Amino acid sequence: MSNQLKQFFKSTITLGAIASLTILIFGGWSGAVIGWLLGTAIGLTSGEGKRVANPLQGAKLAVLPGFGVGIWLLIASLVQGLWLLPASGQRGLSVSSAMLFGLYSLAITVAAAVIMGAIQGLPSYRRQIATLFNIGAIAIIFPFIDQIAQTRWIATVIEIQIFVMLALGLNIVVGFAGLLDLGYAAFFAIGAYTTGLLSSSQLGIQWNFWLVLPIAAVIAGITGVILGAPTLRLRGDYIAIVTLGFGEIVPVVFRNLTSVRLEEPISKIIGTFMGHPEWAICLLGCDRPINLTGGEAGINPIGRPILPIIGTFTSSNYFPWYYLILLLVIFSYFLIGRLKDSRLGRSWTAIREDELAASAMGINLVQTKLLAFAMGATFSGFAGSFYASYITAIFPSVFDFSVSVIILCMVILGGLGNAIGVMLGGVIIMSADRLYLPQLAKVLKGVLNNSVLPNIANPQWQDFLATSIDPTQMRLFLFGLTLVIMMLVRPEGLLPDRIHQEELHGNETEKPV
Repeated sequence: MSNQLKQFFKSTITLGAIASLTILIFGGWSGAVIGWLLGTAIGLTSGEGKRVANPLQGAKLAVLPGFGVGIWLLIASLVQGLWLLPASGQRGLSVSSAMLFGLYSLAITVAAAVIMGAIQGLPSYRRQIATLFNIGAIAIIFPFIDQIAQTRWIATVIEIQIFVMLALGLNIVVGFAGLLDLGYAAFFAIGAYTTGLLSSSQLGIQWNFWLVLPIAAVIAGITGVILGAPTLRLRGDYIAIVTLGFGEIVPVVFRNLTSVRLEEPISKIIGTFMGHPEWAICLLGCDRPINLTGGEAGINPIGRPILPIIGTFTSSNYFPWYYLILLLVIFSYFLIGRLKDSRLGRSWTAIREDELAASAMGINLVQTKLLAFAMGATFSGFAGSFYASYITAIFPSVFDFSVSVIILCMVILGGLGNAIGVMLGGVIIMSADRLYLPQLAKVLKGVLNNSVLPNIANPQWQDFLATSIDPTQMRLFLFGLTLVIMMLVRPEGLLPDRIHQEELHGNETEKPV
C-alpha cells in the first residue's frame, strides 16, 4: 500500500503543480484544457512498466492519478476565483462559479486519463493505432477547443511548434552525431532571410511561398556543409567554438549588408594592381549600392502562403498557420526517424561513440559529418522560412546567441537522441518562455499594485519590489538553473535515448553475479 501511495504522489505532484499554476495564472476554462492534455498524458504513462491485460485494468490504473490531478485543479480553481482575482484588482468569482470551473476540470481530467488508460489495455497493434488516433485527434481539434475555451494559446502553440522543429534539427547534429553546435540559430536566420529576400519587395522579387520554402531549406543545408567543412578535423570543444563564432558572425553580416556593390573579382584585382580601379566590372549595385538586408530595421513585409480555398494566410486567422506548421513538424519527425534507423543514422551513432573505431570500420568521417551538419541546417531552414512568413518581418536581433542556447536546452532537457524527448523539451521550455512567464508576470504585477505596494510605506521598497519581481527578466537564469538541476539529477534528459541511458546508468542496471 505504501508503494502505491508513493507512486500516486510521485505521478500527481509534478503534473498537479503544472495544472494548478495554469489555472492560477490563466483562470477560466484553462483548467479544463490543461486537464484534458495532462489527463491524456497520465493515461498514456500510467501503465508504463506494467502488464495491462485489458482496457478495464488500464482504466483502473489511470483513474487514481487522474483524480489526484483533478483535485489539484479543483483547489486551484477555488483559490484563483475567491482570492487571487480580487487580490490582483479583478472581479472575483462566486463560490458556485469557482466550484463549477474546478469540477468541470476534474471531470475532464479523469475522463481523459480513463480513455487513454483503457486504450493502453488493448492488444499491441490496436493499442498503437488507437493511441496515435487519440493523440492525432487532440492535435487536430486543439484550435477549436482553444477557441471555445477562450484560452488564446494558439499563437503561442504555433511558435512552440517552430522551435520544436528547430530542436528536432539540432538533435541530428548534437544527439545523433555528437557534434556540439552552439551557432544553430545562424541556419534559422539564413532560412528566414532567404525567404525575406525572395518573397518581399526588398529586391523586387516576390516568389510564391511554396517555392521559396524548399529553396530556403536547400540554401541553409548548403551553408551547413560550408560550416561543416572546416570543422572536420576538430573535436569536442573546438567544434563548439567554431560554431559559436559562426552563430555570432551571421547576424552581424545581415546587420551590415546595407550598402552592397558586387564587382567581378578578376577585373577588380587587375584594375587595382594596375592602378585603374575603374576597370573593375560591376555586376550588382552599379548605379547605387543595394540595401540587401535592411540593416537593423530588417525586411518587412514578407509574403505569406496562399492556398486555393483558404486564400492568403492572415495574422487574424491562426488556423491555417497552425495546421501548416503541424504538418511540417510531423513531416520532420518521420523523416528524422527514418534517418536515424538508416545506414547513415547508424554511422552518426558510431561517430558519436568513437570516431577512431568508426573510421576503422570503414565509415567515411568527412561525408558523415558534413551530412549531419547539412541535414540539421536543412530543417532549421524550413523553420526559418515559415517563421519569416508567419511574422512577416525579420530582424538580425531575433537570431542572437540566446536562441541557439534555448534550442540546445530543449535537446538536453528532453533527452539527447530521442525525438519524442526533444519535442517534449521544446514544449516545456517554449511554454515556460512564451506562455507561462509573461502571464505570471502580469498576475504578479496586479497583485503587487493592488494588494502589496499600497501596504508598504517606504517608497524605496515600493520601487524595488515593483522593478525586481518580474519572471520574464529571469528567464535565462531559470533556464540555466533547470539545466544545472537536470545535469545533477537526470543528466540523460526526461526521455533519454536508450543508448545514452545505458551509457550513464549501465552499471546501475547490471545485476551482481
